[in-house]
Amino acid sequence: MKTYAYRTSVLLLVLTGLLAASAMAADVEEVEVTGQAAIINDDKAQARDKAIDDALRKAVESSVGTMISSETITENYQLLSDRIYSQAEGYVKKYKILDEKDEDNVYIVEVRAKVAVGAVSSDLESLKTLMRRKGMPKLLVMVAEQNVGMNKPVYWWGGTGIVSTDMRVVENTLMQKMREKGFTFVDTEVLSGKKTVRSPVAYLSDKQARRMASVTDAQVIIVGKAVAKDIGKTWEGTRLRSANAEVAVRAINTDNGEIIAVATQEAVVPHISPSTAGSQALKKASDLLADKLIDQIAKKWVADTSGTNRVRMTVSGVKNNRMLRKFVKVLKNQVRSVKDVHQQRFKAGTAVLDVMLAGDTRDMATELEAKDFGGAFKIEVDSVSGNAISVKLIE
Repeated sequence: MKTYAYRTSVLLLVLTGLLAASAMAADVEEVEVTGQAAIINDDKAQARDKAIDDALRKAVESSVGTMISSETITENYQLLSDRIYSQAEGYVKKYKILDEKDEDNVYIVEVRAKVAVGAVSSDLESLKTLMRRKGMPKLLVMVAEQNVGMNKPVYWWGGTGIVSTDMRVVENTLMQKMREKGFTFVDTEVLSGKKTVRSPVAYLSDKQARRMASVTDAQVIIVGKAVAKDIGKTWEGTRLRSANAEVAVRAINTDNGEIIAVATQEAVVPHISPSTAGSQALKKASDLLADKLIDQIAKKWVADTSGTNRVRMTVSGVKNNRMLRKFVKVLKNQVRSVKDVHQQRFKAGTAVLDVMLAGDTRDMATELEAKDFGGAFKIEVDSVSGNAISVKLIE
């Protein structure tokens, strides 16, 4: 038994090493896959788009899956599979439609796709493609900042007037670094001075930040705090002083409140002026922090577009539990991209559901409006975004 266990462990280590080496050697893999989508209300164009999206998801899954040989020892296959799927990301760089047709009210496309395996955040072209698939979400940055010599943090959302941009080192550095990667931002200068938080506080809670984003069209908020402190002379016999900066942020999906990235960073910079040392330390820390944020957000978006993501659904006009159960049953059994539904709450005619969706929220909205509920009720879609949808049941 010990010999077998030892051989198995060695095999796992060797396989893992080979897989890592093959991933680095083959950055792009070409695969052929088939995607399908139901044709609803004779809308073939919509079905075609959904079929292509289905094919691209399958291409990613196929590419990552082929990193594991099907001949691998059966009892270790699942272990290796889980490890690869948890560590590797795939994304489509290019694709070509080989064939397309509609059969029995189903649109079918055959696609040849080039799938890259690796860090999407290091590939500018693929990162921008990923953003387009996510609907080009806008970001809002809300970081309270306190430099050396300040007795309290400054922040633009307090309703007390515009805070000069040169006092917002962290926000400006994050936006500049992330813009270079293709991210788009809400203009905080337009919002500055508006009373959007009833009781202004420096370090916003997630709930306050989401309420703040409700007055904008931001889908992601980066909220946090940054503090720079004078830590004394760099060394004896010199006028240089060092400042230590600590920056901590989290990125929140405004649709469902999910935290999609968390990052912290420190930096120390010497300068003859303590406040300048503080500013430079804040800039250095936020510059390093931006890379962490980009990587985490990209990984989350890859998972959303190539796998299953959580969508918050608000359902109004619900008369009773029976009506709600029927609606949930249709979601689970008849809406193709829905994998599961979890009821969060139901009160005063409004239900909140978490829908596990392998697809695009907008496609689901179109399909829902076309569904037949046996004449019991119809569905109106009030609003839809990347990770949230609001619908109304009408009898």
